[in-house]
Amino acid sequence: MKLEQLQIFHNLTEDEMQKSLICSQAVVQKYQKNEYIFRQGDRPEKLYFLLNGDVEVGSINLNGKVTRIGQVTEGEDFGEIELFLHQSAYSGYAKAKNEVKVLEVSKNFFGGRCGNNCVHHSKVVFNMLQVFAEKADKNNHQIEVLTSGNLRQRVATYLLENCNADNQVNLQMNREDLASYLNTTRPSLSRMLLNLQEEGTIRLAGRKTIEVLDHASLQLEE
Repeated sequence: MKLEQLQIFHNLTEDEMQKSLICSQAVVQKYQKNEYIFRQGDRPEKLYFLLNGDVEVGSINLNGKVTRIGQVTEGEDFGEIELFLHQSAYSGYAKAKNEVKVLEVSKNFFGGRCGNNCVHHSKVVFNMLQVFAEKADKNNHQIEVLTSGNLRQRVATYLLENCNADNQVNLQMNREDLASYLNTTRPSLSRMLLNLQEEGTIRLAGRKTIEVLDHASLQLEE
C-alpha cells in the first residue's frame, strides 16, 4: 500500500500530504518477521499505520499466557487506544507476522494545529475521526458476531455479513486468525466449515475463499 492510499491522507494533495509528513515527524519503518513493533508495558508515543504485511496484536497475562487479540491488515491503524487515552503503557503488544512496513506518526501531531497553523493538519485530524469511526463500526460487527450464539451461529453470521454479490466470502485472514476472531479454536472452526460443506451449505473454494451455496440455511442459523 502506498502512503497516499491511507485514509488519513484522503482529499489531500500530494503537496499537502508531504507537508503533513513533515509536520507530524512521521517515518516509515520496516520490521522483520517476529520483531516487536511495541511490547506490552512500553510507553505509547506513536500512532501506527500498516502499509505492507501482517501485524499480530495480543496480550500476555501474569502467568505468561499469550492471548492473540487479532490481526492488523494493510491500511489499518493500531496502538491508538493507549495513545489517545493517555495511558502510561501499552496493555498489549504488536508483532510483525512477516516482513512489514509501518508509518509511525508522533502523538504530538494530533494535539491540535502545528506552529505553522497548517490547513492540511486539520484535514488529517478530521480524516482520523473517520478512521476511528470505521474501526468502531468494525468492532461492533465483531461483537454482533460473537454474541450471535454458538459456534455454528457465529460462523453463519460471519459468512452472511461478508458474502459478496458473487456469493463468495473472501477471507482477509487465515484460519487461525479467523478462529481467534470467532472466539474458538482452529480445529473447531475447521470441523464446522467441513460440516457445512458436507451439508451443501457452503463450498471451500480455496484457502481464503468460501462460496455460499445455501443462504437460506445460514439465515436459519442466525
